Amino acid sequence: MAPAPKRRLMVVPHTHWDREWYLPFEAFRARLVDLVDRLLHLLETDPDYKHFTLDGQSIILEDYLEMRPDRRQDIARHMQAGRLLAGPWYVLADEFLVGAEALIRNLQRGIAVARQFGPPMMVGYLPDMFGQAVHMPAVLAGFGISAAVIWRGVDSSISTSEFHWRAPDGSQVLVIHLPEGYAVGRALPLGREPLLDRLQSIRQALEPWAGTSCLLVMNGDDHLPPQAELPAIIALANQSLGDAELVQTTLPALIEAVRREMAASSRTWTCVEGELRSGQRAPILAGVTSTRMWIKQHNQECEDLLLRWAEPFSLWADLLCRRGEGDDRAASDAGLLSTAWRLLLQNQAHDSICGCSIDEVHDEMAVRFRRCQRLAQGVSHRALRSIAEAAAPENGPHVVVFNPLNGPRSDFCTARLPFQDGRLPLALEDEDGRQIGLQPLRRGSTGASGERAEVGFLAADVPAHGYKTFGVVYGRPTRPRRPRPARAIENDRFRIEVDAEDGTIALTDKASGVTVDGLNRFIDGGDCGDEYNYCPPANDRLVDGPRQPPRIRLVEDGPARSTLEIALDYSLPTGLTADRQRRSRQRRTCRIVSWASVYAGLPRLDFQTEVENSAEDHRLRVHFPAGVRSQFSHAEQHFGVVARPLAVPEDDGTWAETPIGTYPQKSFVDVNDGQRGLLLRCVGWLARPSLPNRRTLAGPPLAVPGAQCLGKHVFHYSLIPHSGGWESTFVHAHRFAHPLRGVAVSGGKGRLASGASLLSIVPGSLVLSALKAAEDGRGIIVRLYNIASRPTSGELRLEEPYAAVEVVNLNEEPLGPAEVEDGRVRLSLKPNEVITLRFRPSR
Repeated sequence: MAPAPKRRLMVVPHTHWDREWYLPFEAFRARLVDLVDRLLHLLETDPDYKHFTLDGQSIILEDYLEMRPDRRQDIARHMQAGRLLAGPWYVLADEFLVGAEALIRNLQRGIAVARQFGPPMMVGYLPDMFGQAVHMPAVLAGFGISAAVIWRGVDSSISTSEFHWRAPDGSQVLVIHLPEGYAVGRALPLGREPLLDRLQSIRQALEPWAGTSCLLVMNGDDHLPPQAELPAIIALANQSLGDAELVQTTLPALIEAVRREMAASSRTWTCVEGELRSGQRAPILAGVTSTRMWIKQHNQECEDLLLRWAEPFSLWADLLCRRGEGDDRAASDAGLLSTAWRLLLQNQAHDSICGCSIDEVHDEMAVRFRRCQRLAQGVSHRALRSIAEAAAPENGPHVVVFNPLNGPRSDFCTARLPFQDGRLPLALEDEDGRQIGLQPLRRGSTGASGERAEVGFLAADVPAHGYKTFGVVYGRPTRPRRPRPARAIENDRFRIEVDAEDGTIALTDKASGVTVDGLNRFIDGGDCGDEYNYCPPANDRLVDGPRQPPRIRLVEDGPARSTLEIALDYSLPTGLTADRQRRSRQRRTCRIVSWASVYAGLPRLDFQTEVENSAEDHRLRVHFPAGVRSQFSHAEQHFGVVARPLAVPEDDGTWAETPIGTYPQKSFVDVNDGQRGLLLRCVGWLARPSLPNRRTLAGPPLAVPGAQCLGKHVFHYSLIPHSGGWESTFVHAHRFAHPLRGVAVSGGKGRLASGASLLSIVPGSLVLSALKAAEDGRGIIVRLYNIASRPTSGELRLEEPYAAVEVVNLNEEPLGPAEVEDGRVRLSLKPNEVITLRFRPSR
């Protein structure tokens, strides 16, 4: 029998660099400059200090070199020699709070930045993400990254630190788990006896989980500089240890060593499927999904602006310009879009987007969000107007309706239209002479001269990823109806009625006759937690109804939309008592106003809710009883839908964090009846020293009054009743999240057809992820995925001339030719599989 291999403690020197957290960015940058200065001196003066890892993110290089541009060649020399490692990420983002495309752009930018200096570290380094998303193996594999290093989210059912992790499409990566986090080897002592004691405790923590002879010992911690004595410490340890050795190494080298041992072993290695989101062995800090909700809202708005509007329609406007059919454009918008993405990605670092930093950090984030929004809005506005003016006829005002999703699509749309000789816009007319009635909106806006009105209408059959043009019909208006008391509205699908006592809604499905009541009920409870974790006070008191009957009015009753306004006054405790064990006896009024809308022919009940928050240390939720029995919820994630048990696991007292029944979602969550909700948490601490539902300190105990979220908040959500599973209705959730846009044009050029698509995809379960110019400027990138949980075949057609089309990876590197027949790209995708195509220009 062969002797067991000698235990190897693989020491990886590193720093974990939170760019902003309990200090603002520039304060941490001052520390960063000092750290990298010392690191470069160490690398240049001590050849025995072999390697250092810059936390798997490339933004560190940019932040340092802005202050030390003269050190660029030094950085490049050490990276090319393999002594300094950076990338593949641009920032270490949260995996659940950002979209799939944001993760892809994060890796694209991170790899590109690192390659300016040397080879990127092609390891999926995920040391401090608050759980691991189900599609992450597919994202990593799409960049040729075959291994990941993770900490949070793993439960005790995974018995080794080495395992395989498989995405729904079959993509698989090797995972090296950090059982004790990324700081187990921080600040190793130089004295022999203290060092041996410390190494023994490290071995006792790591060896029970090790499936190979390699133990990963991360030598570093948050914002720690390199430990200059490390070579001497390793030499001392190796002189004293008999059954083990310390090896200074890198993550890529460690992974290769582990792979060799796993390949030579007869052992069957665990392969895990699904998201890794357990707080059993390490806190996943689940409360961050609802901390400072304005951050999550702004992030989603920026992603939507860039992905659904700025990128695709700017691309289309450029193509039309090159063909002489659009406005002259001196240059593409590539620089503007790149800057917008850079600002957005900087806000997606995990301590930033999670809302778990000091107030000053999030104040600076608000500025970056606004800059990103202004850039994306500017690019979108210019592109849409360029296309609209090229499409609209020369005679008279027209409305060009744009659809950012697949289609054809019929949906509600708004537009701002001019008055004409005192006459109001009354209807729209398509090229076949069919008229659509216009409805003045309850909060219509006018221009400075009072010559414009905001109207709503139902636009029919707007082409996929395209537009449709309507003429404007003017006439003398009838007297508008004034808002009046009423408690019920309906369309052809369902009827809703508001309860006169508590303001909740009863919905009756006309097809089935089933009524579900108690919808849109607001429930408020105390929260003695912090930015990381919700924690109810020991003696909580819930408020689940208004202090007096609501005010209910019918504020819209037109051909396109009917809307009820429901105004509620909740009497809430002002905060917590001094011991934080119960809610205060003093109360303040919190005004909650919901507008519930139904549309002709559409299967949605849309809500806009405004909350004027004047209380502290509480959690406000909105409830939608599903009226059905189910063991699972189904929530959209990056490239598909994940099923989660409704039953919350029990904490036997050994969990690092007590599990709760709230989870992140993308466009929708479904429990047979589709439902979408909001959640607002208001807390006053970055981290509390101790919480009964979390057994470790998550950060410094600093007061963060901005996290109380005082003031006005606006939420939009929708309820979609349906039969069957989520597959039958997800398209309506996407349409709610990405409304049509109407652009009014006083006089166009008539160069284009009255309606057109840039891109069409069938079937609907193949969902567009990105439509943009290639990163290198050569060609068009189309990325899509199969949202279905079964293999799906289909086809894609780009309505622009092209010479060739090839399949590329997520970094836009060629993989091979695509299958094309009669101008259509043939597709066959596994469940949740992603495919990226590059269309080469024809000239």
